[in-house]
Amino acid sequence: MVDLIRKAVPLGLNPDDELIREEFDKMRSMKEEIDVLAHQQVRKILWGGLGYSVVQIGIFVRLTFWEFSWDVMEPITFFTTATGIIVGYAYFLMTSRDPTYQDFMKRLFLSRQRKLLKSHKFDAERFKELENKWKITSCSSSSCHANASIRNRVGVDLDLEDSLQSHHRD
Repeated sequence: MVDLIRKAVPLGLNPDDELIREEFDKMRSMKEEIDVLAHQQVRKILWGGLGYSVVQIGIFVRLTFWEFSWDVMEPITFFTTATGIIVGYAYFLMTSRDPTYQDFMKRLFLSRQRKLLKSHKFDAERFKELENKWKITSCSSSSCHANASIRNRVGVDLDLEDSLQSHHRD
């Protein structure tokens, strides 16, 4: 009966709360490191995409004005553009989401995060359980949320459920 009352009305930290807080802080810092690493990988991929686009345009300019003429290059550029549109439409059909850069970045981040969580053997279920316990015992503000720092550090707005649900799809 006392434990039920203590859970319902936490008056102070008991020794179990201290252990929960320490384990949660350790897991939260590990998750933050994983999130930052995932974001760095996503940024490299996105910069690679920009580099690819610039090189492609450079090649088209070179071929259009030095090697061939616009009459030769017009169909090539048309089909290249049409292919890009088809790829965007296929993305929409497969994901049921608009092919926006923000959505693509979020999905890429979740994919990278999922792989890193798996490779670091991060126990997402335990993390979720600890976060819920810690919120119940001591946190009332949004600053205690484990993903507040990733939102501030890398600019990706995610819910913990996004990470955990994508983690379970593997």
